[in-house]
Amino acid sequence: MSIALAADRPWHALVTRPGPVLFATLFTLDSIARAIIAPVIPLEALHLLGSARNVSVAVTVVGIAGVCMALVLPSIIHRWRPKASYLLVIGMLGVASLLMASQHIAGFGLGWMMRAMAAAGLLGLLNIYIAAFIDKRDLAKSEPLRTFFSATAWVGGPFLGIRFYEISPLLPFAVSIAASVLLFFYFRALNLQAPSPVATGGAFTPLRNIGRYFRQKRLTLAWVLNFGREMWWVTLFTYAPIYLVQAGKPAVEAGDLIASCTALLFVSLFLGWLGRRIGLRRFISGAFLWVASSTFAFVWFSDRPDLASLMLILSAVGSVSLDSVAVVTFLRAVRGWERPQMTMVFSIYRDAAALIPPAVFAVLLSFFPLPVVFLVNGCMGLVCCLLALKLPRGL
Repeated sequence: MSIALAADRPWHALVTRPGPVLFATLFTLDSIARAIIAPVIPLEALHLLGSARNVSVAVTVVGIAGVCMALVLPSIIHRWRPKASYLLVIGMLGVASLLMASQHIAGFGLGWMMRAMAAAGLLGLLNIYIAAFIDKRDLAKSEPLRTFFSATAWVGGPFLGIRFYEISPLLPFAVSIAASVLLFFYFRALNLQAPSPVATGGAFTPLRNIGRYFRQKRLTLAWVLNFGREMWWVTLFTYAPIYLVQAGKPAVEAGDLIASCTALLFVSLFLGWLGRRIGLRRFISGAFLWVASSTFAFVWFSDRPDLASLMLILSAVGSVSLDSVAVVTFLRAVRGWERPQMTMVFSIYRDAAALIPPAVFAVLLSFFPLPVVFLVNGCMGLVCCLLALKLPRGL
């Protein structure tokens, strides 16, 4: 009977009706808009600001904007509902790319902050839709699918974006705007609504939600582990291009390095299966150990750019492994009746990773060379490796 029902479904049902494929598709379009300019941003910032330390300060300010967006997003959703809020944030993403194309420090800075705010909003809203429409038992399969789908964006985006940038500094931003427009009309056509984060919790009280979130040990652990994996990606996308350029390598190699790291996303489905096979607790702990070891190796070989780049690619194996399953640590731990509210707090991990480490790096880069930021990442990986052992055995 299930086969007959599947045959009766229209061919476009997978991308028009709520389910893992639809949400993976939405995430992919969002990823294209952001990935195409990902390797361009640090190079343009370095050009406008002059040093890696100044770029770190700018990244910190941008991170503050992202955190602020994550905190006020529930209020926006309460007023506009998730569907309208999603469309609003997609529009913000397109405007951000338009401002960043100005090649002026004020326009670039404002656009960079808006991009961080849009990224925070899109992540939070997508998690709300996933929490509303994906059964808890299917989450361990849904997350690897989302990661796999987005691989095309995060491989092709950096690879093409840096080459578009060499043809014309405006071209990658134009492609980002086009992707944002496509996502806007696609989501609008879906006419998909989800419950508001405050639908079951009364008045909007973000501080109370934050306090309730971090009073729950399993939720706190999930937040820290996802913060740790996101910190590695922030460091890769921000500081790896700067490292290569300062080492005398052409800008194209920066895009190729990021594309090589993100190309591993294509094996995320296999990694997700492997994680379920051996147990997420051991898998996550082992992945963090792999990340830490490879990142320490990068620091050791930092005076040899080609070998150091290889170490980053090896480190990306562990990071992609975490991308495949780490969000499940939250989705399995959160209580059903407060999933929308706690989802909004959990989503802040991404913006905190774009805020706290760069602020620390800005101080460290005043006294130490650039590899120090990767040394800190290696230490964070070791900490998360040990913390992951506290996850439930039956996860």
